[in-house]
Amino acid sequence: MKKIIFTIPIIGFLLFLACSKDSSKSYDYWSELASKKAEEISTLIQSVPCKNIEEFEIIQRPYYTYYLVHSSLKSQFEKLQQELDYLQDERNKAAEREGKIFYETQLMSMPVPDPPLGKVCDNGKAMLRFAHNLSLEEVNVELPKRYKELQEFYKDVVCSNPNDWQSHFLRTGCCMEGIAVHKTIRSNEMIEKIQLYNRLTERKLSLEKTTCQGGCPNMARPVQCRDGKPFVEVFKS
Repeated sequence: MKKIIFTIPIIGFLLFLACSKDSSKSYDYWSELASKKAEEISTLIQSVPCKNIEEFEIIQRPYYTYYLVHSSLKSQFEKLQQELDYLQDERNKAAEREGKIFYETQLMSMPVPDPPLGKVCDNGKAMLRFAHNLSLEEVNVELPKRYKELQEFYKDVVCSNPNDWQSHFLRTGCCMEGIAVHKTIRSNEMIEKIQLYNRLTERKLSLEKTTCQGGCPNMARPVQCRDGKPFVEVFKS
C-alpha cells in the first residue's frame, strides 16, 4: 500500500514536468512545427493521382477549411490533423504568453468562409471548385438553384417557437435580405449554404463590375413565426 501511495505523486510530478516543458517553448517554436505539419498534410493529400473524383471526400475542418482526401488516406489524414490541432493550440497559448496575439482576436481576423461548390479532377489532381473559379455564365446558372435550395431547406420544419431560430443575412445583389437558421436542426449545413450563396453573389457583382452605393438594411430583428414559417425582418440602423 505504501508503494502505491508513493508512486502516485511521482506520476503527477512527471506529468507536471512534461506540461512545464511544453509551456516553456516559444511561439516561433510551435509555429514552425505547425507549418511543417501543415506541409506534411498537404503532401499526403496530393500523393494520390485523381482518376475518379468520387474516390475523394471533401472534409471540413474548423473555421471553414476544406480538404479533398482520398478514401485510402483518411485515417492518416485524421491522425496528422490531430497532431496539427495540438501544435496550433500550443502555438496560440505561447502567443498569449508572449503578448503577441490573443486567440479570440485571431478567430475574429480569419477570412470570410468560402465553401466549395464541388470537386473535379484537373490534370490528374483532385481540385475543389469555389465561387471565385466560376465565369459569369456559370454563376448565373448556380444562383437560382442555390436560392431555391435555401428557401426550401426548412420546408418540413414548423416554426412554433421563434426562440428556436436565429437571424442571418443573405446577400441579394448589393443589399441583404433576412433568412432564418434553426439553432439545432442542420444549423451548420444551412449556414454553409448561406455563405456559399453570398460568395456567388459577390462573384457576380465583381464580374459585372457593379459598384454598390450603400444605404441598404444592415440590421436584422429576431426571428418571428408567421403561419408556421420563420420570418426575418431587416432594417437600416
